[in-house]
Amino acid sequence: MNEGAEAAEPVPHGAEDSAVVLRDGSTVLIRPVHRDDVTLLEEGFTRLSAESRRLRFLIDKPRLSPTELRYFTQVDHHDHEAIGARDAADGRGLGIARFIRDPERPEVAEVAVAVVDDWQRRGLASELLSRLFARAREEGVLRFTALVAEDNESVAALLHGLGADVRVVGHEAGALSYEITPAPEGRGTELQHLLGAFGRGDVAAPGGIREALARLVPSRFHG
Repeated sequence: MNEGAEAAEPVPHGAEDSAVVLRDGSTVLIRPVHRDDVTLLEEGFTRLSAESRRLRFLIDKPRLSPTELRYFTQVDHHDHEAIGARDAADGRGLGIARFIRDPERPEVAEVAVAVVDDWQRRGLASELLSRLFARAREEGVLRFTALVAEDNESVAALLHGLGADVRVVGHEAGALSYEITPAPEGRGTELQHLLGAFGRGDVAAPGGIREALARLVPSRFHG
Protein backbone atom coordinates (compact mmCIF):
# COMPACT_ATOMS: atom_id res chain seq x y z
CA MET A 1 0.00 0.00 0.00
CA ASN A 2 1.27 3.48 -0.82
CA GLU A 3 2.20 5.57 2.19
CA GLY A 4 -0.69 7.85 3.09
CA ALA A 5 -3.22 5.89 1.02
CA GLU A 6 -6.71 5.70 2.47
CA ALA A 7 -7.43 2.45 4.29
CA ALA A 8 -9.96 0.15 2.71
CA GLU A 9 -13.41 0.33 4.26
CA PRO A 10 -14.49 -2.78 6.19
CA VAL A 11 -16.97 -4.85 4.23
CA PRO A 12 -20.42 -4.39 5.82
CA HIS A 13 -22.39 -7.46 6.83
CA GLY A 14 -25.36 -7.79 4.46
CA ALA A 15 -24.18 -4.88 2.33
CA GLU A 16 -26.89 -5.21 -0.32
CA ASP A 17 -30.16 -3.29 -0.14
CA SER A 18 -33.03 -5.18 1.46
CA ALA A 19 -36.52 -4.06 0.39
CA VAL A 20 -38.93 -3.88 3.34
CA VAL A 21 -42.65 -3.12 3.28
CA LEU A 22 -43.72 -1.12 6.33
CA ARG A 23 -47.08 -1.45 8.04
CA ASP A 24 -48.59 1.41 5.99
CA GLY A 25 -47.66 -0.35 2.75
CA SER A 26 -44.72 1.91 1.87
CA THR A 27 -41.44 0.34 0.77
CA VAL A 28 -37.99 1.25 2.05
CA LEU A 29 -34.48 -0.01 1.26
CA ILE A 30 -32.35 -0.96 4.26
CA ARG A 31 -28.61 -1.69 4.40
CA PRO A 32 -25.54 -0.90 6.52
CA VAL A 33 -24.23 2.65 6.33
CA HIS A 34 -20.91 3.24 4.55
CA ARG A 35 -18.63 6.20 3.89
CA ASP A 36 -20.33 7.18 0.64
CA ASP A 37 -23.52 7.98 2.58
CA VAL A 38 -22.34 11.41 3.77
CA THR A 39 -24.66 13.26 1.39
CA LEU A 40 -27.62 11.02 2.29
CA LEU A 41 -27.04 11.64 5.99
CA GLU A 42 -26.57 15.38 5.59
CA GLU A 43 -29.71 15.77 3.48
CA GLY A 44 -31.75 13.55 5.78
CA PHE A 45 -30.67 15.62 8.79
CA THR A 46 -32.18 18.72 7.18
CA ARG A 47 -35.57 16.94 7.19
CA LEU A 48 -35.51 16.37 10.94
CA SER A 49 -37.51 19.01 12.77
CA ALA A 50 -35.82 21.01 15.51
CA GLU A 51 -37.77 18.92 18.04
CA SER A 52 -36.63 15.62 16.51
CA ARG A 53 -33.03 16.84 16.57
CA ARG A 54 -33.37 17.80 20.22
CA LEU A 55 -34.81 14.41 21.12
CA ARG A 56 -31.98 12.64 19.27
CA PHE A 57 -29.02 14.77 20.42
CA LEU A 58 -30.45 16.28 23.65
CA ILE A 59 -29.43 19.77 22.49
CA ASP A 60 -30.46 22.27 19.84
CA LYS A 61 -28.48 21.15 16.80
CA PRO A 62 -28.85 23.12 13.57
CA ARG A 63 -26.35 21.05 11.54
CA LEU A 64 -23.84 18.20 11.57
CA SER A 65 -20.20 19.20 11.33
CA PRO A 66 -17.86 17.61 8.74
CA THR A 67 -16.20 15.70 11.58
CA GLU A 68 -19.57 14.33 12.76
CA LEU A 69 -20.56 13.37 9.22
CA ARG A 70 -17.34 11.37 8.84
CA TYR A 71 -17.75 9.74 12.24
CA PHE A 72 -21.37 8.75 11.59
CA THR A 73 -20.59 7.21 8.18
CA GLN A 74 -17.10 5.72 8.54
CA VAL A 75 -18.10 2.81 10.77
CA ASP A 76 -16.21 -0.45 11.26
CA HIS A 77 -19.33 -2.69 11.45
CA HIS A 78 -18.00 -4.34 14.60
CA ASP A 79 -17.54 -1.85 17.44
CA HIS A 80 -19.60 0.76 15.59
CA GLU A 81 -22.50 -0.37 13.42
CA ALA A 82 -25.10 1.75 11.67
CA ILE A 83 -28.06 0.62 9.58
CA GLY A 84 -29.84 3.09 7.35
CA ALA A 85 -33.08 3.25 5.38
CA ARG A 86 -33.79 4.98 2.07
CA ASP A 87 -37.03 5.69 0.26
CA ALA A 88 -37.43 3.04 -2.44
CA ALA A 89 -39.15 5.62 -4.67
CA ASP A 90 -36.63 8.47 -4.66
CA GLY A 91 -33.56 7.14 -2.81
CA ARG A 92 -33.61 9.80 -0.10
CA GLY A 93 -32.34 8.94 3.36
CA LEU A 94 -35.07 8.23 5.91
CA GLY A 95 -33.47 7.04 9.13
CA ILE A 96 -30.53 5.41 10.87
CA ALA A 97 -30.10 3.16 13.90
CA ARG A 98 -26.62 2.65 15.33
CA PHE A 99 -24.72 1.09 18.20
CA ILE A 100 -21.30 2.04 19.55
CA ARG A 101 -19.61 -0.53 21.76
CA ASP A 102 -18.46 0.38 25.27
CA PRO A 103 -14.68 -0.22 25.24
CA GLU A 104 -14.73 -1.14 28.93
CA ARG A 105 -17.66 -3.56 28.59
CA PRO A 106 -17.52 -5.20 25.13
CA GLU A 107 -20.89 -6.90 25.60
CA VAL A 108 -22.58 -3.48 26.04
CA ALA A 109 -23.15 -0.74 23.47
CA GLU A 110 -24.86 2.64 23.32
CA VAL A 111 -27.82 2.67 20.94
CA ALA A 112 -29.62 5.47 19.09
CA VAL A 113 -32.17 5.78 16.30
CA ALA A 114 -33.56 8.69 14.30
CA VAL A 115 -36.20 8.82 11.54
CA VAL A 116 -37.15 11.89 9.48
CA ASP A 117 -40.41 13.41 10.67
CA ASP A 118 -42.68 12.52 7.76
CA TRP A 119 -41.69 8.84 8.05
CA GLN A 120 -42.26 8.51 11.79
CA ARG A 121 -45.07 6.32 13.16
CA ARG A 122 -44.91 3.93 10.20
CA GLY A 123 -42.84 1.22 11.89
CA LEU A 124 -39.51 2.23 10.38
CA ALA A 125 -37.73 2.82 13.71
CA SER A 126 -38.86 -0.64 14.90
CA GLU A 127 -37.56 -2.23 11.69
CA LEU A 128 -34.20 -0.51 11.98
CA LEU A 129 -33.77 -1.42 15.64
CA SER A 130 -34.78 -5.04 15.05
CA ARG A 131 -32.07 -5.35 12.42
CA LEU A 132 -29.55 -3.53 14.57
CA PHE A 133 -30.23 -5.84 17.52
CA ALA A 134 -29.69 -8.85 15.24
CA ARG A 135 -26.36 -7.43 14.07
CA ALA A 136 -25.38 -6.72 17.66
CA ARG A 137 -25.91 -10.38 18.62
CA GLU A 138 -23.61 -11.40 15.77
CA GLU A 139 -20.91 -9.07 17.13
CA GLY A 140 -21.28 -10.19 20.76
CA VAL A 141 -23.27 -7.21 22.02
CA LEU A 142 -25.94 -8.40 24.46
CA ARG A 143 -27.14 -5.25 26.22
CA PHE A 144 -27.53 -1.59 25.36
CA THR A 145 -27.54 1.76 27.08
CA ALA A 146 -29.29 4.92 25.91
CA LEU A 147 -29.47 8.47 27.22
CA VAL A 148 -32.92 9.77 26.27
CA ALA A 149 -34.75 13.04 26.87
CA GLU A 150 -37.13 12.50 29.77
CA ASP A 151 -40.06 13.82 27.72
CA ASN A 152 -39.41 11.34 24.90
CA GLU A 153 -42.19 8.95 25.89
CA SER A 154 -42.19 7.10 22.56
CA VAL A 155 -38.80 5.47 23.21
CA ALA A 156 -39.95 3.15 25.99
CA ALA A 157 -43.05 2.16 24.01
CA LEU A 158 -40.90 1.44 20.95
CA LEU A 159 -38.48 -0.76 22.88
CA HIS A 160 -41.22 -2.61 24.76
CA GLY A 161 -42.91 -3.22 21.42
CA LEU A 162 -39.77 -5.01 20.27
CA GLY A 163 -39.95 -7.30 23.29
CA ALA A 164 -36.94 -5.71 25.03
CA ASP A 165 -36.49 -5.52 28.78
CA VAL A 166 -36.13 -1.79 29.52
CA ARG A 167 -35.02 -0.30 32.84
CA VAL A 168 -34.39 3.29 33.87
CA VAL A 169 -31.03 3.28 35.67
CA GLY A 170 -30.30 6.99 36.03
CA HIS A 171 -31.62 10.54 35.72
CA GLU A 172 -29.61 13.63 34.88
CA ALA A 173 -30.33 17.14 33.57
CA GLY A 174 -33.62 16.36 31.86
CA ALA A 175 -32.54 12.97 30.50
CA LEU A 176 -33.09 9.36 31.53
CA SER A 177 -30.46 6.63 31.30
CA TYR A 178 -31.88 3.35 30.04
CA GLU A 179 -30.48 -0.16 30.16
CA ILE A 180 -31.96 -2.34 27.42
CA THR A 181 -31.81 -6.09 27.00
CA PRO A 182 -33.30 -7.19 23.66
CA ALA A 183 -35.62 -10.17 23.47
CA PRO A 184 -34.08 -13.52 22.53
CA GLU A 185 -33.63 -14.00 18.81
CA GLY A 186 -36.96 -14.27 17.02
CA ARG A 187 -39.09 -13.35 20.02
CA GLY A 188 -39.00 -9.59 19.48
CA THR A 189 -40.60 -9.68 16.04
CA GLU A 190 -43.30 -12.08 17.20
CA LEU A 191 -44.19 -9.88 20.18
CA GLN A 192 -44.15 -6.75 18.04
CA HIS A 193 -46.69 -8.26 15.64
CA LEU A 194 -48.86 -9.48 18.53
CA LEU A 195 -48.90 -6.08 20.25
CA GLY A 196 -49.74 -4.32 17.01
CA ALA A 197 -52.65 -6.69 16.37
CA PHE A 198 -53.91 -6.25 19.93
CA GLY A 199 -53.71 -2.45 19.74
CA ARG A 200 -55.61 -2.35 16.45
CA GLY A 201 -58.31 -4.62 17.86
CA ASP A 202 -57.49 -7.47 15.46
CA VAL A 203 -57.17 -9.89 18.39
CA ALA A 204 -58.84 -10.01 21.80
CA ALA A 205 -57.15 -10.91 25.07
CA PRO A 206 -58.58 -12.45 28.25
CA GLY A 207 -59.32 -9.91 30.94
CA GLY A 208 -56.45 -11.14 33.10
CA ILE A 209 -53.78 -10.08 30.60
CA ARG A 210 -55.58 -7.26 28.76
CA GLU A 211 -54.29 -4.52 31.07
CA ALA A 212 -50.72 -5.84 30.91
CA LEU A 213 -50.78 -5.84 27.12
CA ALA A 214 -52.34 -2.38 27.03
CA ARG A 215 -49.40 -0.97 29.01
CA LEU A 216 -47.00 -2.23 26.35
CA VAL A 217 -48.87 -0.97 23.31
CA PRO A 218 -47.99 2.54 22.03
CA SER A 219 -50.90 4.92 22.54
CA ARG A 220 -51.24 5.54 18.80
CA PHE A 221 -52.65 2.00 18.42
CA HIS A 222 -55.50 2.56 20.85
CA GLY A 223 -58.90 3.85 19.86
